[in-house]
Amino acid sequence: MTRKLVIIILLLMTVKLSAQEVTYNQVKAEYEAFEYEKVIQLSNSLIKQGGVSDSLKIDVYQMRVVAFYSLGNELSTQSSFREILKINKNYSPDPSKISPRLITIFQTVKEDYLKSLAQETIKRDSTGQTEKVFVPSQFKSSALKNIFVPGWGQISNGYSTKGYMLSTASSINLAAMIYFIFDTKKKENDYLKEINKNLIGYRYDSFNKSYKIRNTLIASYIIIWLYSQIDLHLLSNGAEDIRNSGANEITYRGTNQEFLLSWRIPFSL
Repeated sequence: MTRKLVIIILLLMTVKLSAQEVTYNQVKAEYEAFEYEKVIQLSNSLIKQGGVSDSLKIDVYQMRVVAFYSLGNELSTQSSFREILKINKNYSPDPSKISPRLITIFQTVKEDYLKSLAQETIKRDSTGQTEKVFVPSQFKSSALKNIFVPGWGQISNGYSTKGYMLSTASSINLAAMIYFIFDTKKKENDYLKEINKNLIGYRYDSFNKSYKIRNTLIASYIIIWLYSQIDLHLLSNGAEDIRNSGANEITYRGTNQEFLLSWRIPFSL
């Protein structure tokens, strides 16, 4: 029983090893015999089993290009060209070995491949810039919040420090302004109703002082409110993605267009 088991294991190992014994020369022999289906089958095994140098891989993929094209499979032809470019992006086919039609296909594949590489490079190599991106629908919500409470819009857009500073300052200012509006009105009534000559001057001074404070608070609240709106629209209108730079950017992406605004400021919040 043990001997039979050993024999079975040895047979399985032999079959497995023989199944992997595909060589470059075998693929090339079938290619020169125009057996393109066998070229594809054998080259699949050769590539999967590994241990093939880059130069041989390129040769194998060149044979696959011709094989797929001869069998009418242009998508796989393009895919094989793409695999060659992954190995060597500076690869150029030999016109003496490949037909002009295949060279045309290769040029198209190469242009697309290099464009995709360039796009990936731009995405990765975006250091030295601060990019702020906002979506119109999200910005509308932030703008509406900021109208009612200055700083709330900045908080919604991720600018917490600046937002809380503005909302705290505006809330304190608003509370004081409301208090002095009622206080001014009360002292005005007291002044107008006063009939004691000795107290008229005192009532007037008290009313005038409250009146000036009220006006100052109204003006300061308007300034804070306007600054908050301007800041939200120009400086704090998107989620931050800081990449260590003094340059700042806003990118507005609409339905069919993109608007980019860049500026530099000597400080940041």
